[in-house]
Amino acid sequence: MSSRFRAMDQLCKLIDTIVRFLKPNMGFINCHMVGYLTEDHWKNYVPRTIQSELTSMQDYLRAKNIFFAQFEQNTVGEGAPELPAVSAFIEETRKFRFDGAEIQGTVLSLTEFNEGLLNVRKETRLRLPELMNVKKRHEVEIAASVVASLCTAVASGVPNGSPEDVIVIDAGDGKGYLSSRIALEHGLKVLGVDCNEGNTSGAKKRRDRLKNKIPKAVKKSNLEEDKHFSELIKDDGRLEALYRTTTQLIDFGTNLAELAGQHFPGVGSFSSFALAGLHTCGNLGPNCLRLFAQNTALKAVCNVGCCYHLMKEEFVSDDFDNPINTTDHSGFGFPMSAHLRARRFALGRNARNLASESIERACRNRENPSDKLGYRALLQVILLHYGQKTSLQVGRLKSCGLTDYVRTAVRRLGLQEQVTITDEKLLELERLFQCELEQLKVFYLIRQQFAPVVETLILLDRLLFLWECGYERSYLVKLFEPVVSPRCYALIALK
Repeated sequence: MSSRFRAMDQLCKLIDTIVRFLKPNMGFINCHMVGYLTEDHWKNYVPRTIQSELTSMQDYLRAKNIFFAQFEQNTVGEGAPELPAVSAFIEETRKFRFDGAEIQGTVLSLTEFNEGLLNVRKETRLRLPELMNVKKRHEVEIAASVVASLCTAVASGVPNGSPEDVIVIDAGDGKGYLSSRIALEHGLKVLGVDCNEGNTSGAKKRRDRLKNKIPKAVKKSNLEEDKHFSELIKDDGRLEALYRTTTQLIDFGTNLAELAGQHFPGVGSFSSFALAGLHTCGNLGPNCLRLFAQNTALKAVCNVGCCYHLMKEEFVSDDFDNPINTTDHSGFGFPMSAHLRARRFALGRNARNLASESIERACRNRENPSDKLGYRALLQVILLHYGQKTSLQVGRLKSCGLTDYVRTAVRRLGLQEQVTITDEKLLELERLFQCELEQLKVFYLIRQQFAPVVETLILLDRLLFLWECGYERSYLVKLFEPVVSPRCYALIALK
């Protein structure tokens, strides 16, 4: 068996391992927090060992501390844990994350990836913190250097090739953070493509503001002698010549060479493209990988996805699907691999929504689940008491306490005449369920343990798709620090 097929076989086995772990828990993962009290979620979904261990308000507070401390050293799996059932559950779910015992070795660190591109590696030298927050700057500086390195790698495979011969297509350009940085820092031609006219207009305005920052940034970074940066300072229109934007939907019928030719005159001499995407929403991420696989002109791809809940699944019917969110990027976002498609495997909307949560950030910041989760669960008790349907959608509400929340929700639902509960009764209800509301927060944290496991499965499915298409140089790379940027994994491939 060739090394490629051995690697694919191993990846299939890893995916199957995660599926076996998730399947018995899919009801738990996809349950609605709205029904926590009315459908007795604690009893139905929480492992019996944890139910026996947590029986009081004090137990719930202790359990929260254990969940929050799970990324700290010497907290889980060392010595005799304070709550052994809770600690054992955390340890079990950790096995199926990218850093877990079952999945280790499938993701490259940024250092490992850069070592593989040592001869073509590009570095970030210019800093422009004034135009980005800390999170965005962290993402853009790293992603821009990775994309530039990929373009250099593509060019190195062509006789007399140069990185300037590779055009970057930034799918889902947004405000142009990544694309403008690639052009500015590395002197590459970049076409930012976004289906929203407002985003395209904003990207152009930001590009124009950016030009005024260049001289000071170049001087501060001691780059005046660099040919590219000196030309940027001398030529006011150079950045615009390198970075163009357009409003258009990228789909499988898009002719990238023709599109680039419309915005870069003389593009006929260019034969190679790199497709970039930083936090491509919903189906756009999977579709970028499909476009890479199908389009011979695309020689490299670097894609960081997000908003898994907006993906459309092939083998699940979503009662809450909003067609507005999926018409722009058609097709199915999950599963992508033939391996999972043959098994007709489905996650469900709540599972995909859960995968978008940041367990690292929540634990680092010791973030308590919102009180509004409990308010909505209590509202459900009230609505059922007054004979209302269980499927009413309230949406996000601004409120100060349970009474304000219920009053606002009832007005939004137009049920003022039907739901006549008094303020005194609401306060009594909150006191009555005080312990259950704290329990609900622990339930949320238990369920949140599955978030990185579901994301691991989604990303391994995308990686397997690329391997199935014959692209052996396809990798999952942890580009960003997860506390800073929760969607930190990139699918990177070279032809």
